[in-house]
Amino acid sequence: MWIGNTEVWRTCTAEPVWSGIHFSFSKDVSAFKSLLSSAQSLVVDIGNYVIGPYNGTFNATLSIDFYRIESPHSEPPPGHIIPLSKRDSRGVSTYFSLPDDKSAASVVIPRNSSRIVLEIFASGNGQEEFWYSNVPEEYVDTFAAWNITFLGQGPFRELIVFIDDYPIGVLWPFEVVFTGGICPGFWRPIVGHRTFDLPSYSLDLTPFISYLRGGRHEIRFEVQGQPHTLQNWYVSGHLRVWSSGPSSLPASASSSPPQSISKKANITVTGNTTNDNTSFTVTTRANRHGQPFILDYENRQTYQGLNNGSTILQSVLQKTSFQTPLSSGHFIFDLEMQESDNPDGTISINANLSQTFHRSTIMFDGSLIIEHAEVSSSGRLLIGKKRNYSQGNTSVLVNYTSAYREFLRDVRAIGFDIVSDYQEDTLVGSSAGTDSLRFQVLNV
Repeated sequence: MWIGNTEVWRTCTAEPVWSGIHFSFSKDVSAFKSLLSSAQSLVVDIGNYVIGPYNGTFNATLSIDFYRIESPHSEPPPGHIIPLSKRDSRGVSTYFSLPDDKSAASVVIPRNSSRIVLEIFASGNGQEEFWYSNVPEEYVDTFAAWNITFLGQGPFRELIVFIDDYPIGVLWPFEVVFTGGICPGFWRPIVGHRTFDLPSYSLDLTPFISYLRGGRHEIRFEVQGQPHTLQNWYVSGHLRVWSSGPSSLPASASSSPPQSISKKANITVTGNTTNDNTSFTVTTRANRHGQPFILDYENRQTYQGLNNGSTILQSVLQKTSFQTPLSSGHFIFDLEMQESDNPDGTISINANLSQTFHRSTIMFDGSLIIEHAEVSSSGRLLIGKKRNYSQGNTSVLVNYTSAYREFLRDVRAIGFDIVSDYQEDTLVGSSAGTDSLRFQVLNV
């Protein structure tokens, strides 16, 4: 793929004739402009089941649009992108799988660098897909009399970043729910927030720039639970590096090692179990109140067994708030669910879920990007011997505000139908000097 010095260039592709399920997805990749100015290899990796009823193939069309946007609030793209990822047996970059992999990358920072931001991607999968509902180890076998065992290592997760084994930053992840998660009927035909575009998390490494410019260093990731995690967390990242011209830093220059933060958050667990082990409530709290991070977390879980364990009631309420040098905000996850083993051999799940994602991100020039989303779902899943069925009602509200764009979308689905879809998109400070406003309203 070669772009050269082209300033405005747009790909044009004919609309394909689709059959079956289809969707489109777009993402701003302006931050990777330095990579697109020369020939690069592009790898698209889409995981797929190859067993049972899930056999299938994907047909994908990829295109890139180029724009000239002149705005005083546009953040200049970094001059260098340095990957922090794993190389598989074919030499292709991929994610680390924690806790098994040694998630470390060796890097050399350009000597004229003036600003460094680390962007991290972290996704819980397998036994860690619903990490927020895992219980502390002492509650794993509470319902053992009914042959019910819970996943352990607690519900608290944090990713710690190390530079040369010095812990220098942390992030607390958002509870992304995948398209089949909890109750599949929730997500037909719309999905939860960030399901198709997992949120990334940024750490400002500029305070360590003198140390990092002193030679080769190792950056490593570690996901901690209470105290460990199960399988598995997929983690990768990259460094965005800005430069300010030739550096006068002598070849031998190096500052002292970076100031470390604590390797563990302050975690407390309180709970109680009924005498007959038919229910328990447990609350997990965590915090970090040292500069430059102010983080607070609370997770309250209640489990109750009825009818000799044939019915389990589950309640999970998790709240996370954070204030870091680059971002601040809060996440809220609230789930109520009832799972029953029915006399006819079927299994039924009734669930209600609400989520909030709110994050303010500080840009290069001091302006803010505010992303706010609210998800509300109710649904039912029936698992039978010959047929499974799931249906739900879901609404998703997304608000995005920056110095040059204001975006709102509010979608509601009942059953398998979209019943309303409202969109408002306003561009501020465009090159034409005018604002553009688009409304899209759909009522079925």
